[in-house]
Amino acid sequence: MKVIVLSTTKYKENDVIYNAISETESVSFKGYRAFDSKSSMMWLNNPLTIADIEFADRRYKYPTLKEAKLLSSPLIGDESLEYLYSVSSIIEITNNVLQESERHLLFKDIEAALEALNKGVDYQLVILLFLARAISFAGAELEVDHCVFCDKTSDIVTFSFPDGGFVCRKHAEEQEITSHLTPNQMKLIRYIFKAPNYSGVGSDKYSKEDKIIVLRSLKEYVQDDLGVYVNSIDQIAK
Repeated sequence: MKVIVLSTTKYKENDVIYNAISETESVSFKGYRAFDSKSSMMWLNNPLTIADIEFADRRYKYPTLKEAKLLSSPLIGDESLEYLYSVSSIIEITNNVLQESERHLLFKDIEAALEALNKGVDYQLVILLFLARAISFAGAELEVDHCVFCDKTSDIVTFSFPDGGFVCRKHAEEQEITSHLTPNQMKLIRYIFKAPNYSGVGSDKYSKEDKIIVLRSLKEYVQDDLGVYVNSIDQIAK
């Protein structure tokens, strides 16, 4: 079974409970003496490690790990602060924005985001794309195709987070809606919710300032709309 480790918890003396996701579900399992410095499984204790695992025993609450083969590790790659902050953000977004039963939905996105970071795709853009995917899976996707009030696709002049997306001129005036976002930042929000992958193709028109403003805005949005905090964004949005 291919899994991505999201977190670990010490269990008894040196055992570990791994909280992970497969492509179809969340899964927890036990690693016998995996916190022991002599354990051959120590490498599995790092969040976002991707491994192919096999269980020895499934009779108990936590299946016991029999074998594990390393497929990918976040520690094998860029060692910059930006990369480490990005890894922390991916972990926090996955664990906080989605419920435990939903986290497996981000399996492919975690793989793609880590691959993009290792290929040198701008780290702020990668986190924006990943956060947009998590927001969508959480059921809080923003409307970026038309006005949230009338479905009009033209004369879009502002963006309303409380109302959930783009607003046309007519309804912006009627509802007295204003936004701190510039037109380019509004386009960036549309880009991250519509982008088919993490390649970053077509993103060169967005400045670092645009990315920082949108990151901060989305952090506030998930806090207000979903009631969750993604504090690691602060290290990315600067």
